[in-house]
Amino acid sequence: MFALVLCGPIALVALPSLWWVGYTFLQAALLTIGLQLLVFLILMMIGFYRTSGDAGVSVSSQRIRDTPMEDLQVWRSYSYSREEDDALRIALIARNTVQTRRIATDLAQQGYDIHHTTDIDAMFETVQTRPVDWDFIIFDLDLFDDLDACVDELMAFRLDCADIPVLLLSQSVKQDELSDHRRAIGDATLRKPVFRSRLLAGIDAMKSNFKAGESV
Repeated sequence: MFALVLCGPIALVALPSLWWVGYTFLQAALLTIGLQLLVFLILMMIGFYRTSGDAGVSVSSQRIRDTPMEDLQVWRSYSYSREEDDALRIALIARNTVQTRRIATDLAQQGYDIHHTTDIDAMFETVQTRPVDWDFIIFDLDLFDDLDACVDELMAFRLDCADIPVLLLSQSVKQDELSDHRRAIGDATLRKPVFRSRLLAGIDAMKSNFKAGESV
């Protein structure tokens, strides 16, 4: 619809401009029509590409294991349409933003089973109840206004669930922190906004740092 609406202004600008620079009216009209078709096709291709990127990913709100829905304030599940029993399960604790949904969709397309919530306590409690069901956690540090409280929450969680790697997201760090050692609150940190290539690199670094920490 937007592409069709845009064609009108293109004709109003292109037709008189081409006529003014010396083209006949017929030539100007044909060139204007060609320009409109080109713009229309480009916009349609962009729309198709963005839509096809989400194809195959199902999004739902549901209970996870035996956790009562009333204990979860905001919870969305993202999984690829192909059912995979061995899909890695990820807890995504982050703000409910466009980018968070993009991260979840990107990971679902990689075959992960994503469960997103903004309720930190509910997610931690769910993971702590059955840590064997979860493969790693992605945690948005910007959920907390108080960084000290955030650090305390993460350190307490990692004491209880020492076998679960943690990837941190933050808008305040200057660059990605993918060093080869574990930290008290996480195994790697990505600066927001996060895009697919850096997200996958961050997950690889998190896993590598986690394994290195286990061998120490």
